[in-house]
Amino acid sequence: MSTASDARAATGAWWRTLRESARPQGDVRRRNASAWLPHVTTLRETMRRYDDGDEVDMAVVGCGAGGATFAQRLAHAGWRVVCLEAGPFWDPEKDWVSDEWGSHHLYWNEPRVVGGSHPVPLGSNNSGRGVGGSMVHFAGFAPRLHPSDFRTRSLDGVGADWPLEYGELKPFYERLERELPVAGQFWPWGDPHPHPHPPHPVSGNGEVMLAGCAALGIEARVGPVAIANGRFGDRPHCIYRGFCLQGCKVNAKASPLITHVPDAIVHGAEIRPDSMVTRVETDREGRRVTGVRYVRGGRERFQRAAAVAVAGYSIETPRLLLNSANARFPEGLCNDHDLVGRYVMVQGAPQTAGRFAEEIRMYKGPPPEVSSEDFYETDPAKPYRRGFSVQTVSPLPIMWAEHVAAQGHWGADLRRRMADYTHWATLGALCEFLPQADNRVTLAEETDRHGLPVARFDHSHCPNDDLLLEAAREVMERILKAAGATELMTVERYAHLVGGCRMGRTPQEGVVDGDLRSFAIPNLFVTDGSVLPTQGSANPALTIMALADRAATRLIARGGA
Repeated sequence: MSTASDARAATGAWWRTLRESARPQGDVRRRNASAWLPHVTTLRETMRRYDDGDEVDMAVVGCGAGGATFAQRLAHAGWRVVCLEAGPFWDPEKDWVSDEWGSHHLYWNEPRVVGGSHPVPLGSNNSGRGVGGSMVHFAGFAPRLHPSDFRTRSLDGVGADWPLEYGELKPFYERLERELPVAGQFWPWGDPHPHPHPPHPVSGNGEVMLAGCAALGIEARVGPVAIANGRFGDRPHCIYRGFCLQGCKVNAKASPLITHVPDAIVHGAEIRPDSMVTRVETDREGRRVTGVRYVRGGRERFQRAAAVAVAGYSIETPRLLLNSANARFPEGLCNDHDLVGRYVMVQGAPQTAGRFAEEIRMYKGPPPEVSSEDFYETDPAKPYRRGFSVQTVSPLPIMWAEHVAAQGHWGADLRRRMADYTHWATLGALCEFLPQADNRVTLAEETDRHGLPVARFDHSHCPNDDLLLEAAREVMERILKAAGATELMTVERYAHLVGGCRMGRTPQEGVVDGDLRSFAIPNLFVTDGSVLPTQGSANPALTIMALADRAATRLIARGGA
């Protein structure tokens, strides 16, 4: 590209970003007034409450990214909605603390069983509990998937093609970016686009990544983070405390608890916390769902519903459907083709840290600040398909101690290295592990406190997964060295569960169709991350919300389930 073309492209990106940042917020407020409403704990006082015997239009199981968005859209359109959440209705002022250890109650800590050749620990960074789901403790990073993610089988010969194209999801990406809102520089990868809020200031960790990428000719950008930057309704802006993963007490970081639940309540939805759904019931023939059984206050109840949407995420959604077996579906609800629980994916998420002579203080600011998607797409010259992204991450002291101890440092040596914490910068990769049928959720022999079989999640790598991990580690080491790091260390880890009830064009390909309606039962929907056929190298929260928004919009247009 010529210098003149570069200048025109840069000017166009600058103008599109400025125009988006200056956009009036009236359309957002008309669609979702959560940012302008009283605090959610105040709204709870007057929230509508339905009786179990009332047949609501939709019972939603789970109040996370997908469930809360779906419930809010339907309630806004006048539907009678109950959203049942197994965990509590959080009050950020009382329930959240700026402390790593004190935040473990935000995670799903119920028993689960893991297996396979590469078992995945379940909990802190991949399972949520309570109103807001795992977005309560997600890092705030909110990128879109690329257009290629929807056609990996056709383009790269791996994974699966989605039953919809990127263009069908794009308008929902755009309006959710405005509702959260998302802040960041113009994004040059995938489908290039601006963000509604300008980028946040960059901390020492971000400066390290920008410097290293610049030295190597790697494109890097600030954002996108779902964290208010400046005024947005009555929401406060970020104050760069660094406790995004512990629940943002400031309420600057987006989570459904503050971005969609308030508007849902004002429009008549009931958010019913501490309600563990144990079974989805159907009519005698198994043709339509009739409601959900749940336990609250130690007593089993039944909520009648004209339709049900399951949004318990990639472990609990398959588990619920498998535990809902009946005469029509002896192997689990909607499991005629043995697809419920299969193709669960995690992203390989290695983290590489580098030591610098000067203080970095990586914890000052949102954990994800700067990112590069230069390695996202398949490179025909590489021995692997698909790719990975790289972003800043900022482990706090307890997690940092785990990183250091994993290198074999103990005792006085560990204490000495912990005192050196402020001199380190850390990068993390998200590697697109491929969907495999045997990476799956099944029911274990063990039972939980309600007497239900718990989920067993078996996970193993394929050769492509291992090649991606090595390539990502090598790139992160190069970036840190180019920025001046004198010592390096890497830990292997996983992030972001998706899959388990994936979309398809036919019942033989997926559990649900492109509108998230189950093939087997027309008034049963799945509206969470379990529906993703592939996962890309992007954090999934924005895509989960966009899919739920699209499904609700199309359902409302049809006038009912």
